[in-house]
Amino acid sequence: MAIQLTQSDIIGIVGAVATLVVGVISWFLSAYIAKKQMRNEELSYRMRITPLLNSKLFKDENKLEISYKGDIIDRLVFFELDIVNSGNVAIKHPPIRITSLDATYIVPAYLEDVPPGYDSLWELKREDGETCLIVADHINPGQTIKARFLMDNMPPGEPEFSCAVPDLRIKRIADIRVSPVATTILEAFYPSLGRAVRALTNV
Repeated sequence: MAIQLTQSDIIGIVGAVATLVVGVISWFLSAYIAKKQMRNEELSYRMRITPLLNSKLFKDENKLEISYKGDIIDRLVFFELDIVNSGNVAIKHPPIRITSLDATYIVPAYLEDVPPGYDSLWELKREDGETCLIVADHINPGQTIKARFLMDNMPPGEPEFSCAVPDLRIKRIADIRVSPVATTILEAFYPSLGRAVRALTNV
């Protein structure tokens, strides 16, 4: 049985569909704007620990005497720490502290790829043999601090990362792989998150 629609019926249906589409689009726009306006303080970090001497290749490793900035290094271990502001607001004066486990010493080495003008705003400091501080005036959304350290031995586990700021979320992340196209799209819709992803995938 065929159903015949009058012109007024068709206009009514089209109007209802248009109202529904506009309502859905308005909801998505409202949710997007609300999310953009919501304050999100978040730091993400990644750690890599790499022994620089292989006793299987160099049998006399224990006979080497290695020192760095006056510190004697028993076994040369390279410790990389990447910290990203993955939120949407600047984090000012974050008290970032790195503490090693089992009496393994951490020696500050250098900051890699420091943005222009930030040489006097970011620095590494040593609190004691097992604790280092990363001093930063601020970290803008999407910015990355690449801190590099030496350790005097291979630790039993990853050093502890802490940043005691009220309402600050801290995330431990693993290596991630994101295609350049996906990163570009992400930057277009969520600029700070896109910059953070690009920073993490380029380190």
